[in-house]
Amino acid sequence: MTAPADRLKGQIGLVVAVSVSNTVAHLCTSALPFQVGALIDGYHFSATSAGLIGFFQVGALAASMILFSPAAHRFRPAWTGVVGMAIAACANVLIYIAPAVLPLICLLATVAGAGYGLVLTAAVAAAAGAERPDRVYAAGNSGALLLLVAMLSLLPTASLLFGAHGIFMGIPLLILLCLPAVVGFRSRATAGAAIGASGVTFVQGLPLLAIWSLFSFGTGAMWAFAERTGRELALSGPTIGLVLSTSVFAGLIGTGLAAMVSGRIKRVTALAFGLVGGGATCLMFGGASSLPIYAAAAILYWVFTMFVYVLLLGTAATLDPSGRLGTLGTGCERLAFAVSAPIGGVMVDLGSTLWVGIGAAVACAIAAPLCLPALARMLDASPAATDRRPTITATGIL
Repeated sequence: MTAPADRLKGQIGLVVAVSVSNTVAHLCTSALPFQVGALIDGYHFSATSAGLIGFFQVGALAASMILFSPAAHRFRPAWTGVVGMAIAACANVLIYIAPAVLPLICLLATVAGAGYGLVLTAAVAAAAGAERPDRVYAAGNSGALLLLVAMLSLLPTASLLFGAHGIFMGIPLLILLCLPAVVGFRSRATAGAAIGASGVTFVQGLPLLAIWSLFSFGTGAMWAFAERTGRELALSGPTIGLVLSTSVFAGLIGTGLAAMVSGRIKRVTALAFGLVGGGATCLMFGGASSLPIYAAAAILYWVFTMFVYVLLLGTAATLDPSGRLGTLGTGCERLAFAVSAPIGGVMVDLGSTLWVGIGAAVACAIAAPLCLPALARMLDASPAATDRRPTITATGIL
């Protein structure tokens, strides 16, 4: 097989592996409504207890990525992905067979979250060293959106097969089906491991991390109460479900736009557009007064969320090809998402969902003037952003 063919095969394998790994990792949050229902119906936990278990799981995903980020470039993504999938699968099986003891289930959920974090670390670190990381992330996240919708549609079947809390057996089976896809990471070292990690330090990366966290906090809080906004409009449950589930596909537009503008528009300009657009969309979501506005807000939410997400990943990879900064940023993003829901709940209790929209808009908007100028200077001064990027093939780094 010729070198170009080998390179193409390696790129396709990488995109597939990133897509599948992203899908598995995002089961941690996307499957949470099903898990909460299973904990309440199957184990007879209260809603508060079920929510606490979910917090431990999502928090552990964020913590594992943040703690593992300094060493993310030292391990081959294939091994990181396999170990993470194994941990997440085994922890879910143990939850299925464990007695209904809250501290025990919280512990097992924490272990599962840590496994999901390793899987997401593998995807972020492997794609960070690619020649065009923005496009790899865009393609990988587009594929993940489609796979995630398919997986979520299959999960309710687990309750019919394995009982009221059968989802905790359904998730391991889905992970097992996804396991062969990590072969796309085979023989792939991260750029930092191969050429010596020389990316930015944690302190230097603070502007990017602040943007990432503020945007995730704002959009996460709004999404957590998107269903409540629909209820305030007196929309029926099926209508709300249809709007929120189908709007996910709009994320494909966002990832496509991010790939299209990569290399054509300055990153800081594109990020400023995404941050302002995301904030405006949250305000539109929180203050929706009719079904058309509510549906438009849901669609635009996913467009801007995925647009900014891909750009942030690509910017992290540009500044640090080792994948450490991208891993840390993704961990901060998940942590901000985890704390946004309870704070959003306080806003709803004190006011209304409009308050959440205003708070989310402020969080997104203030990131632009506070952090983008510093990020622009970093991009201008960073050797990693101007030097020729290493080319990664299926057999290593050239």
